[in-house]
Amino acid sequence: MNRNIVSALALVSMLALLGGCNEEAKPQKPVPQFGVVQLSKLYQETKLGKEGIARVNELENKAMASLADLQKNLEKAQAAKNEAEVQRLQKELQGRVFFLQNVIKQDQEHVMNVLQTEMKKAFEKCQTERSLFGIFTEDVMASYSPEVDMTEAVKAILDTDPATFGELPSLEKPALPEPENATPAEKTEKADKAAAPAPKAEKPADKAAPAKPAAK
Repeated sequence: MNRNIVSALALVSMLALLGGCNEEAKPQKPVPQFGVVQLSKLYQETKLGKEGIARVNELENKAMASLADLQKNLEKAQAAKNEAEVQRLQKELQGRVFFLQNVIKQDQEHVMNVLQTEMKKAFEKCQTERSLFGIFTEDVMASYSPEVDMTEAVKAILDTDPATFGELPSLEKPALPEPENATPAEKTEKADKAAAPAPKAEKPADKAAPAKPAAK
């Protein structure tokens, strides 16, 4: 082979190697070890979160509607200046409002429990699928890179098979439970009769005492 050709090929190879050495190697981004989620977004944008908000609003609206008749009757009694009826209706309305507030509060706690339980399951599934050490909420992370944001991944898991909250609670006041020592009316009546003392037999009339002889 011609020496000139060999020398030219060698020069080209050397230049290629030198050029490759001069190129700056691009640093690879590290694989995320932790994830971050935006809780507010999960509450507002997931199917389960939207259903929870709608349920709370529906229950509050039904509770307000159930007070309408009592409020109207109270206004009529006030217009008629029927003080006794006004006091009775005010007491009934106050008790009704207190009962409804408790029902709404308990159902809100139920909704939050379901949401938090399902979110925890979704976090754990996302953590396993992404081989993460853990998942944090946004409020405890002052700053983070976009690639560690797992909000959409968790949202997709939640929306795949959303849980349900069950039926709405009743807004009717339950009857007060009878005390444990309560006895049915019939048994009480029989027991009262059995416990009643037997009527006393009439005593025969006492014989008249013999008259004392008159003093002489």
